[in-house]
Amino acid sequence: MSDFSGRNPAIILVEDEPDILIILHRLMRDLTGGYDIITVNSGADALAQIALRKVPLVITDYNMPGMNGLQLAAAIKETSPDTCVVMITAYATPELERRAREQRIDYYLSKPFPLDRLEQIVRDVLRSYIS
Repeated sequence: MSDFSGRNPAIILVEDEPDILIILHRLMRDLTGGYDIITVNSGADALAQIALRKVPLVITDYNMPGMNGLQLAAAIKETSPDTCVVMITAYATPELERRAREQRIDYYLSKPFPLDRLEQIVRDVLRSYIS
């Protein structure tokens, strides 16, 4: 068991496209206080961060090299079942959405998505994490 003392909870953003990662980081920075915002470009890096601290929220892209968003969600839910996973994708299909539900992905957003929808999800998740 890791010692999380002294570390703020973190929100992890997983995206292999730098421009989208920057936008998500700015959005999270403006929405959250008291949370570390960690940006990574691979599922493996996200899992390494989850091993180091409490992570109430992971926002991940679906289509990434190495480990896709579904595989990442499965690994997260296995090691940190209370972590909320939001998967975003430009490759939305009914089949992918079904598979996302099977992996216990909490929210599934198709690109382009309204930023206010993501903002509301983040607020709801963090509110429930605090209470």
